[in-house]
Amino acid sequence: MVTCHGRDRHRATARLASMLAMAAALAACGGGDGAGSAANASGGGTGTVADRGPSKTSLRVEASDGDGDALQYQWRATGGIMENRNSPETVWTVPDGPGLHFAYVIVSDGKGGYVEQQYAVATDALRTTAAAKPAVDHVAPAVTDFSGTPLRLRLTSANGDKNLFAVPDNATTAKRTVYLPDVQVQVMSGNDVVFTGTSDLGGEVSLPKLDEKKTYNVMCSTTGQGSAFVACGDDFRSGTIASVVQMSPKLSSSRNLRLYGHVALADGGVCGMQNEFFGMQSAATVQLQQADDTPLSAAVRVNRFGDYALDAAVAVKANLKLRLQCESYTTTLDVPAPAGSGYDSNAPIELSHRIPNSRPRVVKLVANGQDGNVRGEMVQLETPDGQSKSLPRPDHFLTYKGQDTRLSACMYYRSIGAAGGCDAQGNMTTPISFEDWKRQNRFKPYAAGNAEVSANYINKMDLNLVRRMVATKKTDDAIAFYVCNHPGPKGTTQTEVDQVLDTGLRDEKRVACVAMEWTVSPGVNEGVPLTKFLTFAPDGSLLPSINLDGRGEKYMPGACIACHGGTQYNGRFPDKGNPSPFLGARFLPFDTGNYYFGSSYALTEPAQTEALYLLNQWVSETERTSQDKPDTATTRLVDAWYHKGTTRTLDKSYVPEQWNKDATQPGAVKFYREVIGSSCRTCHTALGSRFDVDGVRSFSPDNLKAHAGSRFCGGEAELVENASMPNALVSRDRVAERVRADPELAALMRTFLGCEAPRADPAYAKR
Repeated sequence: MVTCHGRDRHRATARLASMLAMAAALAACGGGDGAGSAANASGGGTGTVADRGPSKTSLRVEASDGDGDALQYQWRATGGIMENRNSPETVWTVPDGPGLHFAYVIVSDGKGGYVEQQYAVATDALRTTAAAKPAVDHVAPAVTDFSGTPLRLRLTSANGDKNLFAVPDNATTAKRTVYLPDVQVQVMSGNDVVFTGTSDLGGEVSLPKLDEKKTYNVMCSTTGQGSAFVACGDDFRSGTIASVVQMSPKLSSSRNLRLYGHVALADGGVCGMQNEFFGMQSAATVQLQQADDTPLSAAVRVNRFGDYALDAAVAVKANLKLRLQCESYTTTLDVPAPAGSGYDSNAPIELSHRIPNSRPRVVKLVANGQDGNVRGEMVQLETPDGQSKSLPRPDHFLTYKGQDTRLSACMYYRSIGAAGGCDAQGNMTTPISFEDWKRQNRFKPYAAGNAEVSANYINKMDLNLVRRMVATKKTDDAIAFYVCNHPGPKGTTQTEVDQVLDTGLRDEKRVACVAMEWTVSPGVNEGVPLTKFLTFAPDGSLLPSINLDGRGEKYMPGACIACHGGTQYNGRFPDKGNPSPFLGARFLPFDTGNYYFGSSYALTEPAQTEALYLLNQWVSETERTSQDKPDTATTRLVDAWYHKGTTRTLDKSYVPEQWNKDATQPGAVKFYREVIGSSCRTCHTALGSRFDVDGVRSFSPDNLKAHAGSRFCGGEAELVENASMPNALVSRDRVAERVRADPELAALMRTFLGCEAPRADPAYAKR
């Protein structure tokens, strides 16, 4: 829920998910751990003077643990100064100035159980004043990386389709791809090692851009003892293969034991937590041993889905066991005895375990001012019946394209000249402010003959935020937009819409202002402008992270790439060297059919039609990749909306020719308008022709299922893709609401996508 202070508190929005869901409209990236809050990010404490006055806020969390375990606590905040105490109570000196700010606590039980809770406080009523920031201006460093296509590797078990997991409490089995963390990777060009790295808990490793003129091969470490490297896949050239490539270490048949399994808590959750905002990474480990405890393999971390796979050369009739550790919990499991002639690499063995421990539960989190009055409200992640509640781990949304860290976020800002440098922890040196950015792009009061265009509305389908959008065109090679965001309505009545618009226009409860610019970076993208993202706190500070949907802070630029596309983004912005800021991302068009407008004349859609038309024309201009007129999914959509310039009013009834086939495929138009047009279209135009749902040339239900079936329905072996779309919490829930209310639409979902709701995990509960 959005917090309010004083008399406004009881008109708060129902849930943060409604406020801060996916960036599915222009420049929808903002929030996060602010510049100037390095202390809270690294666990630092506050000073006694800073904790006096109206900004001092006391926080207390009440948590319970059904297993009776002693609980541990960690605290963070998006701005101000917070004491990171291992205590259910702490002190938060909220930022000066008006705005909406967020606190986080993680409660853990020492046996792999974690729960995160968020809290929001609005500081408008405190009437404190943020200090003025000195002007800052930087020159971006010269780029030193190659111009090739980036690549992300996904390391999987060599067992491949032989990973058949026994479904708990069921006699069946289900296929499940096992991704391998902690695999050491060497990328070779001839005899030269050009990159070394290690796969993360998802089994992924992002490679730097490579010279397209050379041929490369990937070598991977094996899971047994020693540091032997084996080939992972075929040779490749940068730019000639897909941006995500799955590879499996090629195992010798002498490694006759193939062991895999799933490790879960009693409540179905995964042991441990990975949270970049807290700098936390915890996972269970497994180690193969002989009967006398002699290790036969290194300790292997269980991946973020709770799965593991290891292999070893063992005596064919050996007595073996598996040591499993989940923080303070340790147990030893007997490896099933081999059948027939003994352990055989062609007969992988499953050994899964359920840890007798459940995650803690947060009962209440409350904040009080010095006067003792409650300040703010606890954030509820989603409604109890929301479809998103059944989907994977808390950070599932906005991460399909990749997930950044504090350091990679800082390096991105450095690459576009928004920060002077980064320390080893990723804290920014002399970051620019919102005022600096507006001055650089000639927004008022710094305009120099360039016009501004603005529009005010609520993005109901994606963020449910009040959007105060402003744009300017400085030159033909410099177009910039910014949008200041405020909580949207709890319901859908016009009275509620008008109330929150009025609040936003008074600049109260500002969540963040988000900036996008299409400008030139010297020596990058052959001199053609490129799209850049920035996010600013209510006090104007540059922010490295964002919480758009209540599922936790995600760092820039990955949180924006999820919707805005990134052909040059490989899962994480590079955190070394002088990488290129060119992400291959795009602006998103303004789809007015998915907006709420105000009832006062200036805020109605007709009164803002001309402004929205101009905004969409400028979006089209940012599609230029050369001096030629662009022909992209975005420009084609904008041209269709406005009948190729013959009208300045957006045609909300637009259906592309390939979808306007009710005669041969009944329901196609309804499905397009109520699913594709409301929840998919604008993001997909930015993701490239492969994902352009408007441009599915050979339209048919089977074609669409092949493109999107597993990503919407899930239930298949490729866990990383299952039910990943829409990659936005609110979009997912709003589609579900429509489907539940309309049996005809539910039938169309089954026809075009193969299901009306996500299928269950192939073998194990997801959360």
